[in-house]
Amino acid sequence: MALSLPLKMIETSHVSPPAGSVPETSIPLTFFDVLWLHFSPVERLFFYSFQHSTSHFTSSCLPTLKSSLSLALQTFFPLAGNIRLTPETTNKYEIHYVDGDSVVFTVVESDDRYDEVFGDHPREISKLKALVPRLSKNESNGQQPVFTIQVTVFPSHGFVIGTSLHHSTCDGSGSVNFMCTWAAICRTSNSKVIPAPIPAWVELDRSIIPDPDSIYTTMLNDLSSSTNFNMDTSQPDLEMFIASYKLNREHIQLLRQVLLHEAEKRNVTVRCSTVVVTYAFVWVGYLKAKSTVYETEDAYCIFAIDHRQWFQPPIPESYFGNCIGPGSVQAKVKDLVGPNGFFEACQAIGKAFDEAKRIGIQNAKDWVEISLEIGSKKPFGSSGSIRFKVYDVDFGWGKPSKVDIASISYSGAMAVAPSREEEGGVEIGLYFTQRETDMFTNYFEESLQYMSTCIK
Repeated sequence: MALSLPLKMIETSHVSPPAGSVPETSIPLTFFDVLWLHFSPVERLFFYSFQHSTSHFTSSCLPTLKSSLSLALQTFFPLAGNIRLTPETTNKYEIHYVDGDSVVFTVVESDDRYDEVFGDHPREISKLKALVPRLSKNESNGQQPVFTIQVTVFPSHGFVIGTSLHHSTCDGSGSVNFMCTWAAICRTSNSKVIPAPIPAWVELDRSIIPDPDSIYTTMLNDLSSSTNFNMDTSQPDLEMFIASYKLNREHIQLLRQVLLHEAEKRNVTVRCSTVVVTYAFVWVGYLKAKSTVYETEDAYCIFAIDHRQWFQPPIPESYFGNCIGPGSVQAKVKDLVGPNGFFEACQAIGKAFDEAKRIGIQNAKDWVEISLEIGSKKPFGSSGSIRFKVYDVDFGWGKPSKVDIASISYSGAMAVAPSREEEGGVEIGLYFTQRETDMFTNYFEESLQYMSTCIK
């Protein structure tokens, strides 16, 4: 099946760190990294307004984008490397970089309607996927490139920077850190002032991740014996869409008030964070939109837990690698779709976060098994975070007008990001059929309206 967005190839190039700036390096994967070894790539789309021609873009913007990318890769050089088996081993993986390794950088043009891919309304996944570069394995040597970029220019409307990243390279915190660094270098170059120094605060040393009880070996053995952890890069379903929704600051405050009001009535303590109320509210709507789940007794939710702050000493925020593990929730469908479903969801998710904080990585040996078991039950999941400053990725032509996570098409997860319009708001993206989109939209609007009347 061909992607339904006509594209014209402008150029394909390879961007490397400055020659001789990075020595040959091998970075061993940790157990946090190997968990993602066979997962689908993370695909983000950064939309920018640009009211000029393609020729203007290629002459005025493209050279700076590429030169600043090269400088950013001097620090984030693992992105130009490849994942491979460590030589003379059968079960040790590493990211290997050698001088001259590069990131494939493709530029294409689309004459299609920009409003068919840009916006919050339901957009065909096949058209969004056309904006994403393919991350293919090198069949000649078995090595796996970890990062690739595609820029799609819509003349007189905008351009889109699409990225595809192998998750074993880093988690979302690291990838957004890279994008912000690349953008800052480009923005500084555009301003014609002294270029900003390459940041020295990126932590690449993965030996700071402890591995008690040989978690890495257990995980890799579990992954090797499973056929369910495969990199899915299949073509998207033409009948599926990604739609975006906004919970503004007032909505978040309303959800918190509803949760605290119900908790007070029941005389119970609840975790009342933005993450909890957002996930709970969307989870309930997700179940109602996916009416087929009513055929099951239990519903499942899976999300990423950041373990950086729970190590002693804590892993620095500047760490460029993975430091997240799975958190999971199980609840009765009848309770979640009932009149107190939002509260039930909040309680379940809040307890899961508290439990994850309590046990840390004590159950890390079971993460593969947990992920496989819950993954088979079509859980509600999440990708991204309200902490990731994706709307700070300004290359000098303005902040993104929209950011999407196209890879939610592989898992059906909810995409999460901070609001591009106000501090304290949240954006979510959902992968649905048109019917499911309509059902969720009705739930979203009607539930917020009902809650507002209950609190007054």
